[in-house]
Amino acid sequence: MHDQSYYVHLESLKDFVRELETQIHAMSKPNDFLSTLGEHPLLFGEFGEAGSLVDAHRAAVAEMRGLLEQVRSAITFAQDVTTTVADGYAHADQSVAGDLHQSGSEAGLLDPLLSLLGLGAGTSTNTGSNNSGGTDA
Repeated sequence: MHDQSYYVHLESLKDFVRELETQIHAMSKPNDFLSTLGEHPLLFGEFGEAGSLVDAHRAAVAEMRGLLEQVRSAITFAQDVTTTVADGYAHADQSVAGDLHQSGSEAGLLDPLLSLLGLGAGTSTNTGSNNSGGTDA
């Protein structure tokens, strides 16, 4: 049976979330510009089609604003999903690491490593004091 494991690079997911945030902020510029287009009346002149051109322009601006809002919503959704996935994997990693540490401690598998690092049960982490009740020399 072949290996069905996978590797998730959490930092890449977090980088992607930051990129999506940048894209959301970038979406505000075109939307702000479209807002200014509707603030001032368009002066196409005094001919019959001028009124319908103004109406068509307003409708096009409104449609573009709606489309930009849909894109912003899609990017926000992608950001939320990516954040949820990254948080889920980070939590799973922490949970597995905790379980491995606990089971390794119970079986004594970590004792050689902990004593090598000076963190074993036989070493004192409080080396600056004498807890035996005697006097310091």
